[in-house]
Amino acid sequence: MTTPEAGKKLAHFAAGLLILIASAQVAGRIATVTRLAEPALLRDAKTPGLSPAWPVSRPAPSPFMSSNDRSRWATVRSLVEDGTYIVGVRDKQTVILSALLPLFQTDLGTALGSAGVAHRLRLGADSGFLLTEDAWRSVDRVLNPATLEYQSSKPPLLPTLVAGLVKPLQWMFGWKPSTHPFEMARVVLLLINWLPWTLYLLVFWRLLQLLPASDFARLVTLALAAFATLVQPYLVVFNNHTPGTFCALFLLHALAMERTSRQSGSWLWLVWAGLVAGFGVTCEMPALCLAAMAGLGLLIRSPGKAIGLYGVACLVPLVVAAEMNRYVTGRYTPVYSEFGSPWYEYEGSSWYDPGHLKRGIDWARRNLGETKPAYAFHLLAGHHGLFSLTPVFLLALPGAWLAHKKQDSGEASRLQWRFAWIALACTVVVTAFYLVKSDNYGGNCCSARWLQWLTPLLLLAALPAVEWLCTTRKGLALLGALVFFSVVSAASSAYSPWRRPWLYDIMVWAGWPGYD
Repeated sequence: MTTPEAGKKLAHFAAGLLILIASAQVAGRIATVTRLAEPALLRDAKTPGLSPAWPVSRPAPSPFMSSNDRSRWATVRSLVEDGTYIVGVRDKQTVILSALLPLFQTDLGTALGSAGVAHRLRLGADSGFLLTEDAWRSVDRVLNPATLEYQSSKPPLLPTLVAGLVKPLQWMFGWKPSTHPFEMARVVLLLINWLPWTLYLLVFWRLLQLLPASDFARLVTLALAAFATLVQPYLVVFNNHTPGTFCALFLLHALAMERTSRQSGSWLWLVWAGLVAGFGVTCEMPALCLAAMAGLGLLIRSPGKAIGLYGVACLVPLVVAAEMNRYVTGRYTPVYSEFGSPWYEYEGSSWYDPGHLKRGIDWARRNLGETKPAYAFHLLAGHHGLFSLTPVFLLALPGAWLAHKKQDSGEASRLQWRFAWIALACTVVVTAFYLVKSDNYGGNCCSARWLQWLTPLLLLAALPAVEWLCTTRKGLALLGALVFFSVVSAASSAYSPWRRPWLYDIMVWAGWPGYD
């Protein structure tokens, strides 16, 4: 007969094995990360169109998967090699002279022709590796209308931190982003994605120990976190959603440890909670709702600690990010708040569409006329659906109901209920925010990526429902079906997150027109 102590050791061994496998999988993918050209995703160069075409010649090898991560890496390269946030320039003299060219024509036809020439001259006046080098080229850039200097459209805090990791690699090994992109990118991804990912799973398992559930239910939930969510695909690229997700979990763990700790140093958990909450907001602005809910709970229980420890610590990364935005762009808010202005809509910009000609998922509602109800459906239960791509998240609602029923059973049960309602409240607030503010599902990617940071919240909320389903055969069968399709979504984008979800492709195969 297995003793409780032996059963606990077996559970920890199984958890360690799951974490080891998930960690090794990600390390292996990072070790071989490279951009591939896929014929199915590119049109033939002879066929006219606005979408990307199959390259005429062999593309330059690159460890950067898309415009999105190349934009961040470009800032890193520019900082490490040139000490600046400028990644390109448009020649002012050419812009001024070309603008005057049509004025010197004597008839309308010639003037129109010279306007076209002037347009091409202005586009040819661009210089900088982000615009001219194939391995680095990115559409995620902005043009300062006052200086005609190009910058990444991504907030500068994360690239600046990564540049601080790359600089020692240059000193020690002579690796520069321009000459050793593979060595640099793979080592950095191991440091900023793989190590935190392994820690994320360890902390997740530790947090599960503080919640009321059987070891079997905890192991199932850990397996979901390791293999059945869309966190994994983004671990091979430099992005903001991955650290935002980690911060959400670390915040909940810090709050739980502060609540359950009886040691005099428990105040350190509040400082740590504030730091990760604030940094999480710099990565995912809507995560402000999670930081605020955590702060409100602390304020009710202990106003002095909430303000003096958690609040002050939370402000530190927020102030640093705001000051960095001001230094780089002249404004405290991120540059993407200028979307729709000349910073984004300039000649040659991917977002410049004066004739409403562009198609694709980035123009789903603006040019293709998708209705808001249709957008809401696909964001929640359609081709980019939060619940259709990761159906195990559906267990969060019954899990919260079960947690509510048992909240009076002890401190662990009350903690479970707090996490459950925080998860549901954040999900409602964030999805409502993006239903109003977004219109393109995050672009060409395997999920509605802005919702990724909700992952640990929803999994923790689902724990009571997982426990309940594990008690019957029918429940296990339902759980197995939800897990199966969740793993399919994660596995289908294992190579790169910058591809369409498998549900999207199935819908197109079934006759849905798509956005191309």
